Amino acid sequence: MTIVSAHKCDIGLNPKRQNEDYIWVDEQAGLFIVADGMGGQEAGDVASKLAVETIATLLVDQTKNKSLSTAKIKELVTQAIETANETVYKASQKAAQKRRMGSTVIMALIQNSTAYISHAGDSRAYLLQGSSLSQLTEDDSWQTEFGAGQQTKGNGRKKVIDHILTKSIGQESKVDPSFTELKLNPGGCLLLCTDGLWGMIEDDQILAILKQAKKDPTKAVEALVDAANAAGGDDNISVVVIWAK
Repeated sequence: MTIVSAHKCDIGLNPKRQNEDYIWVDEQAGLFIVADGMGGQEAGDVASKLAVETIATLLVDQTKNKSLSTAKIKELVTQAIETANETVYKASQKAAQKRRMGSTVIMALIQNSTAYISHAGDSRAYLLQGSSLSQLTEDDSWQTEFGAGQQTKGNGRKKVIDHILTKSIGQESKVDPSFTELKLNPGGCLLLCTDGLWGMIEDDQILAILKQAKKDPTKAVEALVDAANAAGGDDNISVVVIWAK
C-alpha cells in the first residue's frame, strides 16, 4: 500500500485572526500532525509550532523500525505528546503571558497499512471508507464531556458557544492523549483538521467534497478550505488529506 497526501493552512477571513495553526507532513515517515494554537498574539503560533516540532522530532527517529508492536508505538506516541506538553507548559510559564499559551494536536502515524491516531483538544480525525465518513476522535471539550454550551446553525454555518477545551497541549503538567489504531485499506482516506474546518461546514458537506475529489488529495484540500471560507472563514483552517492506494 502507498499513500498520497496534500495539506493546506489558510488564515481564514477573520481580519482579527493571525495564523496560529501548524502542520507537519512527512510521507516517507508516515507522520502527519496538525495543531491549533491558542493564547493570543505571539503565543498560539509559538505553542502550535513548538508542540508539532517536538512530537515530529521524537517520532521520526523513534519509529524508523517498521516492525514495532502496537504497544510500543502507543508508548512512543504518548511519550512524544507528553514531552511536547511539558515543553509548551514550561515555555508558557516562562513567558508569563496573561493568557497561557497552548495548542490542540491531532496526529496520524501510518505504518504497514495501519494508522495510529492520537489527539488532545478539538482538532479532529475523520475516515472516509467506501461511501461513509466517520469521526475517529472525540473533542476534549466541556460541550462533549458535560453537555455544556450549545451549538447553533444558520446560513450554512455552525457556531459553538462556550466551547471550552478540557484537554490541550501546554495547559496542564500532564495531558493524557487519546490513542487508537485502525486498518487503512486501499481507497481509504484520512482527514486531519482544525475546528476552522469542521466548525464551519457540516460532516455531510465534508463527505461530498471528499467523494467528488475522486482520490485526489490536492483537489480535496483546496475544496475543503474554499468551502470553509465560503461559510464565513471565522478561524484558521488547517487540513491534511491522506489517501491510501
